[in-house]
Amino acid sequence: MLTDGQCSIINRHLTENVEPRKVAAYLCLNMGLLLGEVTALRRQDIDIDAGVLHIRNVAGRGEGGTASDPVELIPSDAPRDLPMPQSVKQFIAENIGLYHSNDSFIMSGEETLPPFRLMQVLLSTMNERYHIADKLSSMELRYAFIRQKLEAGVDMYSLCTYLGQNKRPDVIVKRFAQYCRADLASVVCSKTESMEQPQNAPKHMNLLILGAGGQGQVVRETAEAIGVFEKIAFLDDNTALPGVLDTLGNCKKHLNEYPMAFVAIGNNALRRKLTEQLQAAGFIVPVLKHPTATISPAVEAGAGTIFEAKTIVSPAVKIGKGVILASASIVEHGAVIGDYSHVEAGTIIRKGAVVKAGVRVNNVNANEKDESHFREGERNGQTTFACQPAYVGRRI
Repeated sequence: MLTDGQCSIINRHLTENVEPRKVAAYLCLNMGLLLGEVTALRRQDIDIDAGVLHIRNVAGRGEGGTASDPVELIPSDAPRDLPMPQSVKQFIAENIGLYHSNDSFIMSGEETLPPFRLMQVLLSTMNERYHIADKLSSMELRYAFIRQKLEAGVDMYSLCTYLGQNKRPDVIVKRFAQYCRADLASVVCSKTESMEQPQNAPKHMNLLILGAGGQGQVVRETAEAIGVFEKIAFLDDNTALPGVLDTLGNCKKHLNEYPMAFVAIGNNALRRKLTEQLQAAGFIVPVLKHPTATISPAVEAGAGTIFEAKTIVSPAVKIGKGVILASASIVEHGAVIGDYSHVEAGTIIRKGAVVKAGVRVNNVNANEKDESHFREGERNGQTTFACQPAYVGRRI
């Protein structure tokens, strides 16, 4: 998945020495268009004054077509009118002179349907020259758009509508649920350029929490605060606990009703085992971020990680799978948190530090500077330990 930094580099190159292929790629990255949609897009489909882009056709081979058949213009099965963000509207207005008639195709500037390969040749050449990512394609640009919008607070319903995925929202949910915050109002283009969600729109997501103990209650409260789950239920071998639907061993039979599941168990080894079982069974294991957590957009986090209330994570931090970052914990710039570790409440992970996989970090062992838990980092040439305690009375 392309990072925000990589997207910035791509946008910069696409807006320099602009030619038709760059305009098409820019629309894939900044409006999430499919290759077939942007290939079929013509000058007449863009209303600059109204700030609207009309999707009416796609380039494809039609029903029953094979790879050897020529590409043709066919009606879209998801026609829609997309509001353009101000930045996109301005970019299009500045470069509209590349197209000499209303029938000119955006990707080529010509009046004949362009081949798909024009886009990939552009992106491959750009990637070879600037070494942006391991792989760069129009689909990677679309995926980056989806990730950014979910992390900005777009709800799944509105995003699927915007992308033309209403008939198959599961495609978006399965691939991108870990990025979903959706604790804000419906937003598509930016916080000021929104596409409103219909009242009482379905949320499409139910969450199963494995473990109904103390950590389970924290996860439940976080999930409720995020606000995207229609139903939340527990699995626990102690079925007498409130809200428990079934035992842990019966999770697979609830997959259809609860496509998303999260392990809320403090034991790191058991959390790893159950998370891997969930993924093998086909569950979506999301990343949960409490609305009061402050997480840099540049942070990478693996499936099954939770950012509890008032957590602060600085840029360039890498966080593994199944990590618990408890309330008011702080992770400074450039730190690495290993898979299935647990950073307890109020603990501070220092700049550039590395916390090993499967360990539990708290104020006591942070004070002890136990190297079995932490690896040392570097700061201005001097060795620093991974953590320092959050002292009583200290504002964090």
